[in-house]
Amino acid sequence: MIRLLLEDWSAVERRLREAAGVALFLDFDGTLAPLTGDPRQASINREARAALTRLASNPRVRAWVISGRRQADLRTLMGTIPGLTYLGVHGSDDPSKVFFRREVLDTVAQTRRDLASRLNGTSGVQIEDKGIAFAVHHRHAGEAEAGRALRLLEKVVEQREGALRIVPGDRVWEVLPREVRGKGDAVRRQWRLHYPDTLPLYVGNDGTDESAFAALTEGITARVGAVRPTRAHYTLRNCAEVARFLRQLEQEMRRTPSPRS
Repeated sequence: MIRLLLEDWSAVERRLREAAGVALFLDFDGTLAPLTGDPRQASINREARAALTRLASNPRVRAWVISGRRQADLRTLMGTIPGLTYLGVHGSDDPSKVFFRREVLDTVAQTRRDLASRLNGTSGVQIEDKGIAFAVHHRHAGEAEAGRALRLLEKVVEQREGALRIVPGDRVWEVLPREVRGKGDAVRRQWRLHYPDTLPLYVGNDGTDESAFAALTEGITARVGAVRPTRAHYTLRNCAEVARFLRQLEQEMRRTPSPRS
């Protein structure tokens, strides 16, 4: 059975004390910020933000927030935290300024328009344009409406002959071009390319985070929310426990010198 991270803290603490540093990756919605009916109203837990600010200033910590949201949205919702890097749209919207071919952008845009036309205002279903991707939110849709939306989405994506894929999240379907490999590829690339001697930590809450759990098996991973099948090593019950985890992590990284010093 999956373990509660905070109840196994002594084991986590041992690994932190043995590590030269930490590469910390955090999802936003449902992890740092409680899920809300209106995504524009999402707000990071105050204690989590304070702990994350201190962590990002620690020379032994590298910190990222990776989300399905655009990088600009994350900056607006979280504000500037020195030392923190934002990776938007599952890692494809990042500071490295990766550009996509015009035909990829056109395929995403045309698919989004086709779906919007077919949905024709289906109650409770909203499409969010992310440029290189789009999301279909169904948090406020009834079962019948959500089922219809998924069937239409699968149909328009199938017509693109493998150019796009659907990644299910928490009451949302993310539609990504095949060039966007997802959070797992993004976080492993950041870790291995820049800080391979650090211990990777990843905390997320839904299906879009599973690829990251699988990509960072060497590290410490935790899924937020009700216990369910997951590739994460641990679970955290809610955003309040995420905040507590960040506080304990910050305290440990502050008082424990690098084993190489």
